Amino acid sequence: MRLEGKVAIVTGASSGIGQAVARLFAQEGAKVALVGRRLEALREVASQIEAEGGVALPIQADVRLWEDVERAVREALDAFGSLQILINNAGLTRDNLAVRMTEEEWDEVMEVNLRGTFLFCKAVFRPMRRQRYGKIVNTSSVVVRGNMGQANYAASKAGVIALTRTLALEFARAGIRVNCVAPGFIETPMTAGLPETVREEALKRIPLGRFGKPEEVAQLHLFLASPESDYITGQIFFIDGGATVGL
Repeated sequence: MRLEGKVAIVTGASSGIGQAVARLFAQEGAKVALVGRRLEALREVASQIEAEGGVALPIQADVRLWEDVERAVREALDAFGSLQILINNAGLTRDNLAVRMTEEEWDEVMEVNLRGTFLFCKAVFRPMRRQRYGKIVNTSSVVVRGNMGQANYAASKAGVIALTRTLALEFARAGIRVNCVAPGFIETPMTAGLPETVREEALKRIPLGRFGKPEEVAQLHLFLASPESDYITGQIFFIDGGATVGL
């Protein structure tokens, strides 16, 4: 198993890509701390993982709050003794045209998507530095190229890319690799509620002719979290069925 003996924190682990990542990591031998705001949903995922023979710990936390982030990392360390992998997957959208977007819609997206990523990266640095090894995978999006009605989301995800590149430089001497996954249109609860017209237009822009699956994104996370990617840091990986090719 590719993650045998490793410990991973996965934020936003209650559904979608986060859930798929957590389950795959557990199948590959990692002990997984599941972080999110919905404790009951996290417990359901943990039960699924345990039923499949894996080890999981649900931790309720708000990624926007330093006290919660620091506590979540401490709980994972107390339970499992070490920490090698962080998957920053938690995110949300509050779509609106920029001229109609409220300060609350802007702030909430920036706080969860960008601030939350920063806080968890900061919190895991010391335990990873002590062992001179760590893998951090942040989550951006193809929306960084711009998308009507998503000024807040696009800005937050562009910020994640800049943060990833900067931390890759700052953390390298500690043996910590920092990379970023930028999914396109993936079939998740976040995209399930979109109008059919939006889905049809999105599909037209995907050369492979279909939407992605959370399990496919999880496979990319697995590669970036495994020893197979030890010489890779500061990189952005688009997984979008070819939607950004030529743009």
